[in-house]
Amino acid sequence: MKGKDLKSASGRLASALLLGLFFVFIIIPFVTILLTAFKTNPEIVDMPNRTLYHRLFPDSWTNFSNLVNVWTGNTISQMGLPFWRSLVNSFIVLIVTIVPGLALALTAAYSFAKFKFPGKEIAYFLFLGMLMIPTEMTSIPLYMMVSRARLVNTYIGLMVPSFMSAFGTFLLRSAMEPIPASYIEAGRVDGAGEFWIFSRIIVPMVQPFIVTFLVIKSVWTWNDFFWPFLVVTRGEMRTLTLALNRFITDIAQYWGEVMAAVMISIVPLLIIFVAFNSNIKTGLMNTGIKG
Repeated sequence: MKGKDLKSASGRLASALLLGLFFVFIIIPFVTILLTAFKTNPEIVDMPNRTLYHRLFPDSWTNFSNLVNVWTGNTISQMGLPFWRSLVNSFIVLIVTIVPGLALALTAAYSFAKFKFPGKEIAYFLFLGMLMIPTEMTSIPLYMMVSRARLVNTYIGLMVPSFMSAFGTFLLRSAMEPIPASYIEAGRVDGAGEFWIFSRIIVPMVQPFIVTFLVIKSVWTWNDFFWPFLVVTRGEMRTLTLALNRFITDIAQYWGEVMAAVMISIVPLLIIFVAFNSNIKTGLMNTGIKG
């Protein structure tokens, strides 16, 4: 018994050490971003000649010049275009796309999970095949359609690829399949319509999965670079990823400003993760579990 206890304690200690090491590797980039955002350019350039403490930490924690300059566009990289404008663009694209994206994913998942129709399984696997096709392969024909519709440099053009989500359909179908059919039949016996059953019975029962999907889709949309890079040429239409790209393509790079821009861009995602952490864990842990 003592041997088992010792082995169990050793296993827990090894797991704790591995998790701690993993946490250190994950947190180091975020700490570096935070510390560098408060440093002036002379501090960064003169780093080899400074003490270890001053290499790591800024001379002043009240130096908000990098954050202010990036926010207002008062940097060489931005050429007068404020960072808050790109932040607003990303918020508009995110908020508008998740509504139809969620509606399409929910209705498609409900159809695949609870309705019988000819060729359902074939259609579902063809639908999932979209997950295996690289985005770059569909971007050219999609761009041609958007260009011919004169939607380049518009919010609609930015949002088009995000309306449909094969991953969302897969996730929500996995959540709906274990729901007993008797719940749906009871609603039909009571005279409820399909929309009432769907909105009042099915949707509340898969709420953690909906939150999980919304968070993952928000991260994908927020961090998307390739599609905005194709359809945006005007500075005032840039999303956050395009605005960040302006900082890293200049010959002279001011790392304090770069890290300040990165810090601003990741704050909304951190807030989302903290706010919906419990729902995300529940949704991911229960995905695919059959009742």
